Amino acid sequence: MSERSWALLGVASLSLLAAGCGAERGGEPAAPDTWGEPTAALDTNPDPEVVEVDLEAREVEKTYLEGTTTTVWSYNGTVPGPLIEANLGDTLIVHFKNSLPEETTIHWHGIRVPNEMDGVMAVQAPIAPGETFTYRFTLRDAGFYWFHPHVMEPEQIQKGLFGLIRVRGPNEPEADDERIVVLGDVLLNEDGSFNEELDDDMIMMGREGNVVLVNGRTMPALEVRPGALTRLRIVNVANGRFFNLALPGHAFRVIGTDGGLIPKPYDAERLLISPGERYDVLLMAQGEPGTELTLMNEPYERGHHTGHADPMPLATVRIGQGPGPSGRALPETGPAIERLPGGPAEATITFDEQYVDGKLMFLIDGKAFPDVPPIDVESGSVHIYDLKNDAEMDHPFHLHGFFFQVLARDGVPVAEEELANKDTVILPQRSTVRIVTRFDAPGMWMYHCHILEHTEGGMMGEIHVAP
Repeated sequence: MSERSWALLGVASLSLLAAGCGAERGGEPAAPDTWGEPTAALDTNPDPEVVEVDLEAREVEKTYLEGTTTTVWSYNGTVPGPLIEANLGDTLIVHFKNSLPEETTIHWHGIRVPNEMDGVMAVQAPIAPGETFTYRFTLRDAGFYWFHPHVMEPEQIQKGLFGLIRVRGPNEPEADDERIVVLGDVLLNEDGSFNEELDDDMIMMGREGNVVLVNGRTMPALEVRPGALTRLRIVNVANGRFFNLALPGHAFRVIGTDGGLIPKPYDAERLLISPGERYDVLLMAQGEPGTELTLMNEPYERGHHTGHADPMPLATVRIGQGPGPSGRALPETGPAIERLPGGPAEATITFDEQYVDGKLMFLIDGKAFPDVPPIDVESGSVHIYDLKNDAEMDHPFHLHGFFFQVLARDGVPVAEEELANKDTVILPQRSTVRIVTRFDAPGMWMYHCHILEHTEGGMMGEIHVAP
């Protein structure tokens, strides 16, 4: 099977056959010689410490499958949506207008915002069609973040509502080049329309599309300079697909994750990224000028016997012509971060899935949202929890409003390089992950599985942080 065909093949094939569409499609990249870097948002404020942008959610047409167009939902007319550039400590002001046919909000994934800016229905009424809302907050952490709705998110994110935020700090690592990598997929019918016919098997695993995308394109090409340090800011915006990245003959030097740079960089020959997660890596391409490598999505067993699939090509990495920089070295250390205290867990939060009255449900402590009792804590307090996954598949746990640190996996303390500020972490099937968090902002904050069909199916709870 060709690389092009693999890029258009997902686990949704059976659903497409039922809809009258073949398991493989011969789509071509919209612009095969370009990477598709997201468009930068226009900052309209002259104050160097204020970033002020206009953001509109509206319908546009986009080509995913050759000979068809798809009506997508976009921020400012592009999918992926715009990239907001800012510096640590800046005030971000976003004037948002909803020009879609249904209500929506914006959740600032991973960004520590005031509770009323979090974009969830517990703290904000959905923004109706034709209405506007202004989001305003200070950017407290350098790193790479994204934004998306928290209303009907399985459908709205699938249709294209996601954008990016890059916040630079004073201790940015040296790199010759920097690129954005947005991993995702879409589930389409033969005519290019979105396929919304999900059976229980697809709900169980989360919607996995039949068109796999990097920066909104199939099999784009990234050109890197030989010997140069290329920094890749990677985010997984898919509803349910995990990406297990590999580049033949190379390792990724991981220098950061969800909450920014980490103290101890490490090498990863396979980089596993669940929905919602981000990674910050450096790549030093090795090979003769003109060499073409294929960035692959390697099989990964995330539950229910999904690990038998063949490797899937995602993008081409070309080593450019001519001499590149010399004398570059990958960093061995990163900036220090505060290590939160360890200790025993004060409570266990259990995640599971089962049929309730004939309906597939995703549960926390045996209940589905909104029946999950909230967790009560005080602002400024530090708490340790065991996140226990009783399910036969992995669940990516996402916490709003705060970072956490992983202390142990199945009772074994984590290695030094795992010290990181995270907002999303994979809970492997039949396992327990211990985390520690400081709750330093009052409000009602969500936590949930970031497989979006699981969130909608009940795997969501709330943490009430009292002043």
